[in-house]
Amino acid sequence: MKGLMSIVIMCLLGCRYMAAEGCDTLSVSLTQTVHLRFASELKYVNLGNRSMVAKIIDGSKDIVAIKAREAFDYCTSVTCLESNGQMHTFVVRYDEYPSSLLIDTRGKERAGIETVSEIADISGQGKKLYHLGCSGYDISLQCDNIFIKDDMLYISISLKNGSQVSYEFDDPRFSIESRKKTKRSLVYEKSVIPRCVYGMGAVEPDGEGHIVFGFDKISLVKGQVLRIFIYETGGSRNFVLTLGMNDINKARRI
Repeated sequence: MKGLMSIVIMCLLGCRYMAAEGCDTLSVSLTQTVHLRFASELKYVNLGNRSMVAKIIDGSKDIVAIKAREAFDYCTSVTCLESNGQMHTFVVRYDEYPSSLLIDTRGKERAGIETVSEIADISGQGKKLYHLGCSGYDISLQCDNIFIKDDMLYISISLKNGSQVSYEFDDPRFSIESRKKTKRSLVYEKSVIPRCVYGMGAVEPDGEGHIVFGFDKISLVKGQVLRIFIYETGGSRNFVLTLGMNDINKARRI
């Protein structure tokens, strides 16, 4: 018992020492993917142990996705080296529901929304839109609000789970596409990646969750839409939410 207590104390002291040395703290989860964004292309990523898995995002070499393989009760680390020579080391802890799903290392002035209180303020603005949504499997997905703040586009989404099974998802996909796809029309598709993501990753039965996505400002041209693909983790209850040109281009500024 004394040996176990010694190990726990050493782990806690190790976390405190690393934090004192200037390392940032990162929380990872089994059910939600955390993304780290950097100023330049990544050349090296090292995980402290096999409790985590990481992948540099294809097509966007400055973003790495990290997820826990299993729950753990100790501190570990992750180190990333950029092509510009900058090295970043994070103290990593396990948290089933991380408060932040995207960490932007490029500076707070580019990191979008930073605190839970700011997220609560945005989510608490109330439902402003009523025509954007989809449903199925006793689940309703609605776009409650689209607005611009500090030259960033924010999309607020709510999910009501009326089923008897919890709903979990991660890594929603965002794509600017042609509104109509036919054999004679030119098909346009461009993936976009949110700069910050806050909110739910899981909704309990008969529960409701909210999530906010922040993007560098997006503009659509005639014939284009922004589609949001929500994929259930380990399941087939998937959804596609389509936002039109006017929804995006005429978003109100706050």
